[in-house]
Amino acid sequence: MKAPALLGRLRFDFRGLRPGLGWLRRIRGGAGPRKPLSRPLLGAVALVAVAYAGLGGWLALNADATREAWQASIPSATVAVAPLPPPPKPEPKVAAPAAPLPTDAAPLPLPGAPAAAVTLVPAPVPGLVEDSRSGPLPRIAQDGRKPWQVYARPFPATDKRPRVAIVMSDLGLSGVTTGNALAKLPPGITLAFLPYAERLDDWVERARTKGHEVMLSVPMEPLNYPRDDPGPNALLTMLGPDRNVERLEWSLGKAVGYVGITSTTGSKFTANPAAMQPVIDALKARGLLLVDARANPKSVAGPLANLAGVPRALGDRIIDRDLSRGAIDDQLRELEELAKTNGAAVGFASPYPTTIERLNLWLTSVADRGIALAPVSAVVNIQK
Repeated sequence: MKAPALLGRLRFDFRGLRPGLGWLRRIRGGAGPRKPLSRPLLGAVALVAVAYAGLGGWLALNADATREAWQASIPSATVAVAPLPPPPKPEPKVAAPAAPLPTDAAPLPLPGAPAAAVTLVPAPVPGLVEDSRSGPLPRIAQDGRKPWQVYARPFPATDKRPRVAIVMSDLGLSGVTTGNALAKLPPGITLAFLPYAERLDDWVERARTKGHEVMLSVPMEPLNYPRDDPGPNALLTMLGPDRNVERLEWSLGKAVGYVGITSTTGSKFTANPAAMQPVIDALKARGLLLVDARANPKSVAGPLANLAGVPRALGDRIIDRDLSRGAIDDQLRELEELAKTNGAAVGFASPYPTTIERLNLWLTSVADRGIALAPVSAVVNIQK
């Protein structure tokens, strides 16, 4: 800002201060006409203003240098600080192994029962399966191996004791009862699954992994059909041979690793030779065995299988038709006597809790009585 303008502003300001300079009037003798300030006084004031303006301008132009010089005059020290090491990585937590599901749990060892583990051949075995529109179907291998022999639970041929086979039938329809049977039954019990069961592949794999021999419980026409419905794609006497074989293949294509078929519903179908013969022929061509549950005493399934050379076993007792504990125990004792007379006996059962309980109790002492628990494949063609 130019000096004349600055002086003009200072003059204006001091005029505004004149009413406050009464002390000058009192010194000069009280009231009277006001006289203008002397030139020397105004010059001094202007000189002070110019000095302050010059100081402000110098500071504005040299503020940074002044600040740096002032900071440099203050003693200071620089210390290098090493960075902190990174925190150690937490050790990965190893999860404890989950408890096995009840459906895969092995039963407690039974006194008097063989404890040796038996491993089944994993299924499917190459050469023993063919693709079809119904799914993978069993077949006889080119070298003559048959599915019922390859997928069977091993049993020592040197064991000459009378044999009792127990077939737990119609599994897979209820997950609770099927899981309970897998959890509590010893692996020497043969398990028969319904082909239309949900998760059938999973159930069959679990059963075979545990050591159970596996069958399919194929639905067939009962005497009181259609009041009693045996299930989807049941074999019916009113259908022609081709149609029944097609339905049989529908059942056979639902799983792999089984040794053959049985049926607890076919009281009418198994008593009809014309209806049963195509089924026997199909089983022979595919290398499967047949267990005739003899739901009808007039069943021709067993005799037809004998004539055709199909390996067969015959059901002797349904051990839990009466669910009382005493009645089940009586049926098991009768199976023992039949095995001693005929060389082998086959009992059918359902996965009721009482049945499983009595079976496990029976198995604690059956070996002491000279009876061997056998898979159903170990009793084929033995019964007299």
